[in-house]
Amino acid sequence: MRIQERDKEILEDICKFQCLTSYQIAKLYEMNLKVCQRRLRKLCKNDYLRKLPIPSIKSGRSPYLYYLGEKGASLLNISISKPRLTLQLSHQIKNTEIVIDIKCSFKNTNIQCDILPEHLIRKAQLELIPDCALKISKNNKNALFMLEICMGTEIAKSPSCHEDVDSKICRYTDFFDQNDMQCYENYFGCNFKRFRLLFIANSYQRLAGISRIISEHDSYGFILISTLKELKAKGISGKIWHVPALEQSHISII
Repeated sequence: MRIQERDKEILEDICKFQCLTSYQIAKLYEMNLKVCQRRLRKLCKNDYLRKLPIPSIKSGRSPYLYYLGEKGASLLNISISKPRLTLQLSHQIKNTEIVIDIKCSFKNTNIQCDILPEHLIRKAQLELIPDCALKISKNNKNALFMLEICMGTEIAKSPSCHEDVDSKICRYTDFFDQNDMQCYENYFGCNFKRFRLLFIANSYQRLAGISRIISEHDSYGFILISTLKELKAKGISGKIWHVPALEQSHISII
């Protein structure tokens, strides 16, 4: 099998995200889904890729997750790492859908968006693990954003819970105070003065509750919040962001 340049790019993106579905790959490369699936089957047949079914409660064939096979890993000079079907991976797959939509929203613009996915941040063994980090570049200026996607499953605030949203916001505030950008600067290859946190809530009700928590801790105004509905409708660069600490609304990050 002759590996094309786009095949190598697909392998690199699968490596970056750990694993991807055919739908996600087709969206990233603006490919027809059936054409994409045929190419993925060929890459699997030659062991550049491997696949495993995603458990689904729906009837019919389960979608597949694609990850690097032996030849793909050898081509990129890394070791094979088969994803484990855990709750963390399920959370990661859902977030990847959103992150890919964000990246694709900058296509055909003068703005570049580079991504550092969650699983690579975990490998760096940082104390604070966002759902994703984004470097957005325009006119030779770079800005770093952390992304938190709240699907309403976490407890917002509880005196008996150490893993609630309130404690997470406190950790982000401490991280902002420390201003240790070294890991992100190394990965993206540029310097950042600061970062901003983009907090995406799954509903307006959740947004209201999280906004109150943010207002208690964020004295800088570095945390911006919006809803998943607004993000899907207007995109990350739309005037969808609210800054609870500064009582500002309809802010754009660009």
